[in-house]
Amino acid sequence: MPVATGTPPTTERRDPYRWLAGALVVLAVGLAVRRPWSGDFGIHAATVERLRLSLAHPGNPLVDADTPSPYYSPYTVALAVIARLTGLAPVTVLWIAGPVVVAVLLCGLRAFVRTLSGRPLAPTLAVVFVLLLWGVKNRVWSGFVSLWALPLVMAFPSTLALGLTLLLWAGLPRVLDGPVRWPRYLGLGALAAVIALVHPFTALTAALGALALVVPRVRGRPPAAWLALGTATVEAAVLVGLWPYWSFVALLRASGDLDAIHRSLYDRPWLYYGLAAVALPALWPRWRRDRLDPLVLLFASAALVVAIGGLTGRYALGRAWPAVLLSAQVALAIELSGPVPRALRRIWLPATVLACAAGLAVQAGNLLYLAPSPALTPGVRRAAHMYVAWPDYSWLDRYLRPGDVVLTPDDYFAIRTVPAYGGRTVAPAWPDPFLPDEAQRDRDLAAMRDPATDPLRRDALLVKYHVRWVLNVPGAASGPLVATGPQGQRLYAAF
Repeated sequence: MPVATGTPPTTERRDPYRWLAGALVVLAVGLAVRRPWSGDFGIHAATVERLRLSLAHPGNPLVDADTPSPYYSPYTVALAVIARLTGLAPVTVLWIAGPVVVAVLLCGLRAFVRTLSGRPLAPTLAVVFVLLLWGVKNRVWSGFVSLWALPLVMAFPSTLALGLTLLLWAGLPRVLDGPVRWPRYLGLGALAAVIALVHPFTALTAALGALALVVPRVRGRPPAAWLALGTATVEAAVLVGLWPYWSFVALLRASGDLDAIHRSLYDRPWLYYGLAAVALPALWPRWRRDRLDPLVLLFASAALVVAIGGLTGRYALGRAWPAVLLSAQVALAIELSGPVPRALRRIWLPATVLACAAGLAVQAGNLLYLAPSPALTPGVRRAAHMYVAWPDYSWLDRYLRPGDVVLTPDDYFAIRTVPAYGGRTVAPAWPDPFLPDEAQRDRDLAAMRDPATDPLRRDALLVKYHVRWVLNVPGAASGPLVATGPQGQRLYAAF
């Protein structure tokens, strides 16, 4: 149901959404001050650093190579410009952006829900369900925005892309249902292009949701509206095609290279998404009332994409999981914000409360990042289901010059952190479809780390990749120990 206009001011003053959203933004500010680190943060900071040094020719964000990268987006370009103008470090600029991105996400969610329902409580319930109704096992993954993941991913491009997607979905019905005004259609086209460039995986969700909103409006729209919508679609495609940093078409062709890393998205999905099952009944009455309900169409199309990915081995399509959950979570918020039949009230409401309580118990742990660091002992972290304690590598910034190549150990954290402080690694920590010699780099990196490798061969590889520093691999360094980090990490000169 379209949102009613002219909402009384008294209703606005009582709107609990403002209080909840305000609390979440304040929480985001506190978390940005504490800076909890996660795996992908390093590559986003490295991307901003590369662009800060050279907007025209940034090269690969992780390794010493002149290749394009899909991480170069309007978002990271904007952050790089801010970093250059203010002199702030890319890591700092990213953390400052985090609360702003959370605000965009919350504004987008409210706007989208209000295009579907005028019930005052629906947006508030939507925030609660979107953050809590996931599963009993947590994961940090771009685009999977739960309460547990939010402190870690709030500055990620995927989070901004999701917020912009919700704004796109909110604007599309208003534009289609109103008089044909070309600037509005072209604005939606530009917004769609930005989403695709900021996070291509989220663009799939955005497209599925846009189709779900357009299909029910096929009948009754004047030809001029479809002409304007078609033009906006072409505009979005042209803008994406004109982006100078990388090719969207080339990324699509290379998407098969990303399937292996996404296989875990299909690992025991009931553990990661099972609590959302309580939201599935909300889709049934919506389908009964309207066979072309947008949330039902979004759920069905996203679930089909996920199923195709699982059946064909194209596991990268598992990035549509958030769209599956989001459609059900929003449907539940709308249905429970209105009258609920007594027969359902006795079962559905308690089940929803229990599911949210379970989600809160499992996911609230990362909010403890606001607590003093001495209180976050290993026992507390385990009991609270907190994310891993990320080692501190900020001290590297005092020694690394921009572009210095660092040989890192076989360590999950080091290879993902070094690029954030201006260094480059021999091989990328993440799959890179635009890096042609990635497999060779992986083999050479393994050889350099291997104590059994002939020293002459190791030295030749160090020279080949312009390695200047060796981190925590003492046998690979011919040079002296330069520095020791706060947690015992050791930095050697390569020669």
